[in-house]
Amino acid sequence: MKPLISLAMIVRNEEPHLSRCLNSVRGVVDEMVIVDTGSTDGTVEIARRYTDRIYHYPWHGDFSAARNFALTRARGRWILSLDADEELDTGRGGLDHLVHNTNGHEAFFLPLHQMSAELPGSYSRFFVLRLFQNRPCYRFAGAIHEQVVVERPAAVGMAAAPVIRHHPLPAQERRRRRGRNLALLQRAVAADPANPFWQYYLGVEWLGLGRAARALPHLQRACRELDDSHILFRAQAVRALVACCQSLGRLDEAICLCLEETHRYPAYTDLFFDGGLLFEEKGEYEIARRWFQEAVNCGLPPALFGHTGGTESFLSLYHLGYCNEKLGRWQEAVQYYEQALAANPGYIYPLYNLFLILLVEEGPLQALARLRNAGHCRQGAIAAALAGLFFEAGYPDLACACLDGLPLAENRLPSPAFYVYAGRVKEALHLVERHRATGRAFDPGLAVDEVVALILQKEYETARTRALSLWRQQPERSRAVALLNLISLCRDGSSSLRPEKAREPEVIRIILDVLEKCLRFRAGTPGPGRAQLPRRPHHLAAAAIAYLSTLSPEACASLGNYLAEKAGALRRLAAFKFGPAGGLIP
Repeated sequence: MKPLISLAMIVRNEEPHLSRCLNSVRGVVDEMVIVDTGSTDGTVEIARRYTDRIYHYPWHGDFSAARNFALTRARGRWILSLDADEELDTGRGGLDHLVHNTNGHEAFFLPLHQMSAELPGSYSRFFVLRLFQNRPCYRFAGAIHEQVVVERPAAVGMAAAPVIRHHPLPAQERRRRRGRNLALLQRAVAADPANPFWQYYLGVEWLGLGRAARALPHLQRACRELDDSHILFRAQAVRALVACCQSLGRLDEAICLCLEETHRYPAYTDLFFDGGLLFEEKGEYEIARRWFQEAVNCGLPPALFGHTGGTESFLSLYHLGYCNEKLGRWQEAVQYYEQALAANPGYIYPLYNLFLILLVEEGPLQALARLRNAGHCRQGAIAAALAGLFFEAGYPDLACACLDGLPLAENRLPSPAFYVYAGRVKEALHLVERHRATGRAFDPGLAVDEVVALILQKEYETARTRALSLWRQQPERSRAVALLNLISLCRDGSSSLRPEKAREPEVIRIILDVLEKCLRFRAGTPGPGRAQLPRRPHHLAAAAIAYLSTLSPEACASLGNYLAEKAGALRRLAAFKFGPAGGLIP
């Protein structure tokens, strides 16, 4: 029986990605046709686990030629075209529904989500023609950035699902591919200089390489020459031109472009977001706020527009919070930050601004209570980030409180330092052992927390044994010197192990770090299993100060600078909280 759907793809050195791609379509397509264009890694061996329909095609610098060769080997009535760094997400609907309910369509644009490497939960959405009937009229054209030729636009439908997810590549590989693409595009432009699509692609590649000045004329020409019959490309060209002008510092030019194009495309959410960013960069927060609000009001843009996921929700909400904060509207800022976190819990940047406002406006205990009531301490990544913020702000007991009751995943164990300086030393030592048990390389910084915990427990011999284990590792000898001296000072009141002159700056840094954490010590009330709080680390702080004050003139100077910075920070905090502004100031 003739297969219904054939996967047709070309590959070359795709060992890291191929299994994920093929697993996503296993059971979805009826056959897999894979054409290798010269792999030197394990790509072909991986492909053989999924199909025996593997072919080889010599690479001639022409993507369309290779893809069309794959089409000639496919037997299915329908073709699904994917790249190896993509996967098919059928959670919102599969291919079967489309090919059995065509409504007269011979081909379908599918949504492609290009996942962001920098912004969790964000992606750029495009529509790409990847599902089409296996007929000679549907073939690829273009040596680079190849597209399926469409002879009858009315025969092509737009599908909301399934979604193709494109996973980000490492930065080095992205740069390599852009360099390859530029060479192919320059050949294409030489052969067809009037083609505005080549201008668009050249601009995008130069912009991706950080060469905005080289990208600018290509993108300007693309925006002039592409019209609304090619809205899939023109809309993206406009956004790329805005980003190009912004990168070059031509903010007013970029703003004029946003004003013109939002008048032309009043439902294009992303252009309102881009305009908001431009006004925000200029410090015009009131105007920026209105642009971000309009992006939220627009919601998802029409399918024909390229779209960055989140501009209609959490990204704009975060910037609304930021603009309101800069305008001194603290309550509005808090509300927008909370809405941004609710819209995308994986996007935790609003948390930092929210935390600082609540800390100053309501105090640490009320801040924690409010964050808990909002459910943030029930989500692992947010709770871990909050714990780090409370610890850095000088509240290790509240850092631990953020994590209490949460299951500790082995791949996301918290820092034992939270528990050491909250007076929960036994828990800290247990946590260190859990870190060791993961089998991953043990962070030497954890060894410092462990030795400090043992000093607080007065388990000096065990602490010395741990410090000596660091001594045996040449790169960690400075930590060992610092810790062995602290152990001796706390136990006997004296130290005799002096570091070599070249090692002294690092030893000083390590001692000052321990001192800084000691000064954060805050123990809460004892809880179950914590009947007796350990001795406060005043003696450890005193040992650190004594050691630095007697080590050398350089160590004394470092200690003096550190204490002066602490005093200055306290003065600034007092002025910040109790000065004429009476609180936060813009």
